[in-house]
Amino acid sequence: MTSKVKVNMRLCGKTHHIAVDMMEDGTFSCKIDSDCVNVQEFSEGLEKITLVDLTDKAKSGIVDRYCNCRMSANCLAPAGVISAGWMEAGMISRNNARRNKTNDVEFVVD
Repeated sequence: MTSKVKVNMRLCGKTHHIAVDMMEDGTFSCKIDSDCVNVQEFSEGLEKITLVDLTDKAKSGIVDRYCNCRMSANCLAPAGVISAGWMEAGMISRNNARRNKTNDVEFVVD
């Protein structure tokens, strides 16, 4: 079953829809639809990802791509790809995801 996440970057007004699906060979297909040209650039080369990409930051093609494209350092799209991948791999339960819905970065401004 395809795992999907929606990343709302309210500060820049951009939205990213990410879908990850486990394939028969144990790899994952990844599709990112975004209205941000930088996230579109980030998505190039991430159409097929592995469990190593999802779990080993030092060897991750996701992290490597994040470091080597023009997207902002505070963009949550890479975390969205990893979160969708973790759910698809069974490392985040669908019930837990359904129950909690979001992870937040909350600005505390005094």
